[in-house]
Amino acid sequence: MKLGAGAQAAGFRHLHFDSIGSTNVEALQRGQDRLWVTAGEQVSGKGRRGRVWNSPHGNLYASLLLIDPAEPRRAADLCFVAALALSDAVLATAPRAAALQALKWPNDLLIGGAKVAGILVEGAHAGAGFSAVIGCGVNIASHPDGTPYPATHLAATDATVDVASFFPALSDAFARRLDQWQRGLGFAAIREAWLQRAAGLGRRIVVRLPSGDIEGVFEALDAEGVLILRTDAGERREISAGEIFFAGLKLNSFDS
Repeated sequence: MKLGAGAQAAGFRHLHFDSIGSTNVEALQRGQDRLWVTAGEQVSGKGRRGRVWNSPHGNLYASLLLIDPAEPRRAADLCFVAALALSDAVLATAPRAAALQALKWPNDLLIGGAKVAGILVEGAHAGAGFSAVIGCGVNIASHPDGTPYPATHLAATDATVDVASFFPALSDAFARRLDQWQRGLGFAAIREAWLQRAAGLGRRIVVRLPSGDIEGVFEALDAEGVLILRTDAGERREISAGEIFFAGLKLNSFDS
């Protein structure tokens, strides 16, 4: 497994392990800027809210460490940067799946309404700055059963895609999207591109929060990436964190 040519030219580095506890943990411990850590399997992988992440061979487990990527207030932008990079990599390697893909707020990639990839962004603060590790789990050869969302894998649609072809495309896509982001100065362009690929925009959704579920219409994404929900009572709610659920997903068309 190798970096893409664009990622290499942009100064990214790469370490691969046959087996590892967690690529996120390893990347943070290494402490090297623009370092990718990949693994054939993870034995202690995790998803959002501490959920166990099933990590069989044949799928991609990759983490990117960024040292001082932007001002700390822009840290949440990285979810959208990463989601677009994953989407771009699918466009480059799995064209049949790409025609069915959409991005679920804030950081899941869906194929035909089923989850094919997830992102976990973790940070470490040092003085006035911070470091961020972006973990990407991509179902390429297989997918888990019994998940809150239906799941799928890329090879179910595009039989030729594998980890060796997907990772170079992903590393190149990250290099391009981080350059577009410009340490937060270019978030408006990232936001616009994300909205073009958004799942459920303008549709009724349920937002699951620690305090309970809220229903309404996914009306917009504000300039900071906050989800704007219009409730049945006409109230405009700003949602900065949570999980969304919807039925009858209608995919948006978009350009590459």
